[in-house]
Amino acid sequence: MAEHSPPGKLVFGRQRDYPGGTVVFEEAQDRESWNASVKSLGGSVLQSWEWGEFRANHGWRPLRLVDAAGTAAAQVLLRDLPLPGMGSLAYVPHGPVCSDGDNFAGVVEAVAERARENGASLIRIEPRQSEERGLEVGGFTKSTSSVQPRCTRILEVLQDPEEQLKALPKDTRYGVRRAGREGVRAGPSDAVEEDLESFLDLLEETSSRQNFALRSRDYYRDFMRDLPAHLVVARKEGEERLLAGAVVLTFGEEAYYLYGASAAESDNLYASYVVQFEVLDVARRFGARRYDMWGPCKPKEGDPLWGVYQFKKKFGGTEEGYIGAHEKDLHPAKAKLARAGIKGYYALQKLRGKSSGPIAD
Repeated sequence: MAEHSPPGKLVFGRQRDYPGGTVVFEEAQDRESWNASVKSLGGSVLQSWEWGEFRANHGWRPLRLVDAAGTAAAQVLLRDLPLPGMGSLAYVPHGPVCSDGDNFAGVVEAVAERARENGASLIRIEPRQSEERGLEVGGFTKSTSSVQPRCTRILEVLQDPEEQLKALPKDTRYGVRRAGREGVRAGPSDAVEEDLESFLDLLEETSSRQNFALRSRDYYRDFMRDLPAHLVVARKEGEERLLAGAVVLTFGEEAYYLYGASAAESDNLYASYVVQFEVLDVARRFGARRYDMWGPCKPKEGDPLWGVYQFKKKFGGTEEGYIGAHEKDLHPAKAKLARAGIKGYYALQKLRGKSSGPIAD
């Protein structure tokens, strides 16, 4: 049981000195109250209860820490490292979240200590904190790579679809309307299991064409089953073959574009344009006010992500940049081995074509 502490303390069952005010963390056990806390603190879907359960089915263990006063929270994902005695990796995607920026450093230190107490040798955090603000927390250093996009594009979700269309850049409005004239019809799938398999076929086709790695098909099936996910698809009227599709998540006042695919012949039919416009409608119906297009930072010409960047840029919106991943050795000797093991794991996965690994900064 956590004790209440005097000002300047953050507590995990006993008093510790940290900068900032009083934060009393407890381990959350209830889905609804956890999600309510994360939403109130502006947290993303990666801090949601559902994301933790989804990752638990893929080898991670969620540790959910919430302040009794409702001022801070962190979903820490723990994964045992492969060799005995190495401990575990602690990862906090898009977190911690905190209502008081001045107390953020203290929250980070407290979360790191709790991770250490749970056997972590190394902790990596990726808060959605602006580049300008930076991160100065004792023992934490900037990672050479990030798991989540360090930059993204945000579109405002407007309540009126006609106003939404008018808000798009001229060429993009043309693409949306042209798709309709070409007989392309798009919207949320009404046969998700069947359409998901077709979408995954299309994703594999897109991957081969654009040279990016994929996860197993079971991963995407679990993704659709376990998360607040929506599949939006486009077809030529009267035809079965998918021309384009997108998988998006909704959580609170945000929607997120996680996966997209398109057939080569769809480039001339503007199917991907109308899919994105229909995604904005899905976001609107589920209460989202912001649509996160999920990266990337501006790549160099010739990079596999160059085309993705150019396409997303056509929808306007604003770019946001985050501080990226920061990490701290909680047990230095074990952390050195852990880091080498993680690097080797991503290299092997990349060779197998299962994951592109961390995003280099």
